[in-house]
Amino acid sequence: MKKYILISILILKFYNYIKAQSIWTIGPMIHLNLNDKKVKCSYNLEVAYWNFNGFPWSIDGAIEFERKKIRLYSEGQTGFGLGGISSGPVLEINKEEKKINFGWQYTIWGNYYLGFDLRYRKINGKKFFCLGSYLKTGFNGKDKNGNEIKSSSNSYSDWDD
Repeated sequence: MKKYILISILILKFYNYIKAQSIWTIGPMIHLNLNDKKVKCSYNLEVAYWNFNGFPWSIDGAIEFERKKIRLYSEGQTGFGLGGISSGPVLEINKEEKKINFGWQYTIWGNYYLGFDLRYRKINGKKFFCLGSYLKTGFNGKDKNGNEIKSSSNSYSDWDD
């Protein structure tokens, strides 16, 4: 029940951001990373800039923590909120082997504030299939005229306008 209340509050709080022409998002992610030998869990913090003025495009960046590894990645994205695709480079710091590896990843996702993704990643010749889930919140949303969209939690101050 608490989960549904939290989701309802998030939707009401950020309702005005749904109309945004550009917006920043941020949130935590969790992934199960599967390869031919092991299953490992990783935790991310991702931030993205979205522009919906014309063709919808985005760029994101994240830091991901897995046991004995840290990954930094960025992806170019396109989609419409409920679903999309993205792809981009990955830098992996392997603390156990004391090596830095480069790779590439491809992601398909579906969301609004609560999301799920499927990711294919190839780093240093190793292939991974990743299943993930995440929460996102929006901030600094702007309308089609470039004016900042106020959060619905502040709308009470505009009642007398």
